[in-house]
Amino acid sequence: METFQFKSQENLSLRQRVMNDIRNAIIKGHLKPGDKLKELDISKQMSVSRGPIREALRDLEALGLVVSSPYRETTVADVRKEEVAELLIPIRLKLELFALRHSLAKRDESFYDKLEQIVARMREFADGGDLSALVEEDIQFHEQVLSLDDSSYTLQIWSGIVNRLRLHFIKNTSRFDDLGKVADDHAALLSALRGGKEEEIEMLWTQHIQDKDCLLCFMDEAERKED
Repeated sequence: METFQFKSQENLSLRQRVMNDIRNAIIKGHLKPGDKLKELDISKQMSVSRGPIREALRDLEALGLVVSSPYRETTVADVRKEEVAELLIPIRLKLELFALRHSLAKRDESFYDKLEQIVARMREFADGGDLSALVEEDIQFHEQVLSLDDSSYTLQIWSGIVNRLRLHFIKNTSRFDDLGKVADDHAALLSALRGGKEEEIEMLWTQHIQDKDCLLCFMDEAERKED
């Protein structure tokens, strides 16, 4: 947090703008897991009182992006291997497979065109090394699939885990030697959706979500500890 500076928020709608700015700083990687978020420092940088800062931090804690303990400083949240492997991955796999199984009639050209555009933007951001934008396109790709489900429950459950996934995606994808892999993987998913059998689609989707590279950051951490 020593090098990152928040922008002044004078004369703007405070609580939401403050929350969005801190959220974006986390998602874009300006603030790292474990970084301290001091109300006084942020208040001075944004030129606002500490009240909206405190409210925004509470909102961000509800979203799973920060952690606050009584009588201790608020910090940027992290995700553990157990949470990712045993909770986040199984939940998102169940959600996406459910949406796929009940959406065959809704996969029209408009749907495929949206996914094509997302994959194209993925390639652009991968080429430019824009990790945060690439992660957002990754999330958008899968949200397009989930939005095929008629009920609101699928997206409601997704919304409960998506910010934890964001933290993990940023952390994990940064370990990739070639960011183009993200675009390639999603292009393969799109190709399967367009022409594959439903069993093949489910198999490829499961492989994609459960890929060993999903835990690459934790493997790297273990190797560094051994060294």
